[in-house]
Amino acid sequence: MLVHSGIGTYLKNILKHLKKAPIHWYVFIHPHQKGAYFDGMEVIPISTPIYSPIEQIDFARKIPPCDLFWSPHFNVPIFPISSKKRLTTIHDLFHLAYPKLLNRLERFYAGFLIKQAAYRSDQVITDSHFSKSELCKYTNIVADKIEVIPLAVDLDRFSPNKQNHQIREKFKIKKKFLLYVGNLKVHKNIQALLLAFDVLDKQGFSEVDLVCVGNSKDMKRLDDSYVKETLQHLKHRIHFVENVSDEELVSFYRTAELMIFPSLYEGFGLPPLEAMACGCPTICSYAASLPEVCKTATLYCNPYNYRHIAQLIEKVLVDADLKQQLIDKGLELARTLSWEVSAQKHLEKINQLIEI
Repeated sequence: MLVHSGIGTYLKNILKHLKKAPIHWYVFIHPHQKGAYFDGMEVIPISTPIYSPIEQIDFARKIPPCDLFWSPHFNVPIFPISSKKRLTTIHDLFHLAYPKLLNRLERFYAGFLIKQAAYRSDQVITDSHFSKSELCKYTNIVADKIEVIPLAVDLDRFSPNKQNHQIREKFKIKKKFLLYVGNLKVHKNIQALLLAFDVLDKQGFSEVDLVCVGNSKDMKRLDDSYVKETLQHLKHRIHFVENVSDEELVSFYRTAELMIFPSLYEGFGLPPLEAMACGCPTICSYAASLPEVCKTATLYCNPYNYRHIAQLIEKVLVDADLKQQLIDKGLELARTLSWEVSAQKHLEKINQLIEI
């Protein structure tokens, strides 16, 4: 899952530090995944699709005898493996908290694997105390078995350098813009943001566009008739941007007037922190782990009330002092988060399990 947005970011940053430890690492990667992330590690190619039954056969066949097997996602081996201990990272419990958003097969298999991960692991790592409580709620795992290790922001990459207006030219964005970053799955609540943008338009805020950076394949799920009408009415001012590079994402954060993250469910929520690190003020929903993660560095909206979202956006756009306060608090919060510290806590847990 190195190419995925959230888990991929986690893996890239954690591996950079873990591979420096005096441990012999084996790593399962797809044959097409090359890169410096795996330097110094012994690569075991695996080309079977994630979550597939064949993946389980490959796990049983290819996992070598080892002191510890670490699954950085809940697609854990369910057959016996030659490992003395097992560690799993479970980032969130979305699949169990929102089962109606999955088809029947996805619901069954994800639920089965998550519960297997909880039961079979000697220790579970998760990103937030919110996710820890969700794990206890949905799997009945004992709390002592769960270690909370927060994620972080790469401050060498995400920084508040000067705005790059070339990003607007490249993607044909003619006006200043509000920003959303993330996929467009239902629980990300993009519908509420679109409706809030419609409210702003009717109130006369016509000099600002909306840019949504992320995979738009889930746009077909936005089937509410009112949302469709909103998209038609404002389609020339709403930009859906896919497949941006790392550098382009940073430029979007630096150039945006404001980043809005109205998600209903997050195990951690990296995009608001990335925005903060780039000096972009944020509005986040008061839901799931976001208050725990973003603390006092953002404005919190009611994600179920698009008019409240619109009201807060207007507040930030017209109040320069409030905007600057959010920028300052965001930069301060981002500086407290470190991938090196996060990786060190992972390593402490790994060493603890190996030595038991």
